[in-house]
Amino acid sequence: MGNICRSPLAEFEAKRAFHDAGFGSEINVVSVGTIGHHHGYPADPRSVELGRTFGLDLSGHRAQALNDHHLLNADLLIAMDRRNLADLRARAPVHASGRIRLLMEFAGRPRVDVPDPYCGTQQDFELCYALIREGVAGLTKHLARLHNEGQLVTE
Repeated sequence: MGNICRSPLAEFEAKRAFHDAGFGSEINVVSVGTIGHHHGYPADPRSVELGRTFGLDLSGHRAQALNDHHLLNADLLIAMDRRNLADLRARAPVHASGRIRLLMEFAGRPRVDVPDPYCGTQQDFELCYALIREGVAGLTKHLARLHNEGQLVTE
């Protein structure tokens, strides 16, 4: 929602996973929030610390809000939970609806949300990140399959 907890972790996890899968920098990953309340803020310190524990450097992250450019130009828009999924679909043009997906769909768990840990405990942040890693792993496999079938061109 605010682009300071879940989505920065997902952005940097995806960048690492895509790089490790051989996509390098050919796939552009950007995280945004569905609300602009935290625009310009760094990632939540709890996300920064958790990321550091797992080798992710979130120190350069600054929150940004979803805008028309994202809705019109992104090849894929991924929501962490069904509330944000609904918000994205409500704001997106009709032709973009097929490009909006829930992260955990890629892990074979389409009814599972990545819960927002903002008001939670360290355990909530750890659960959030575990789900993000699972979802990103599934997304990486999905993109690799598309690439191998010639449907995803990264050059």
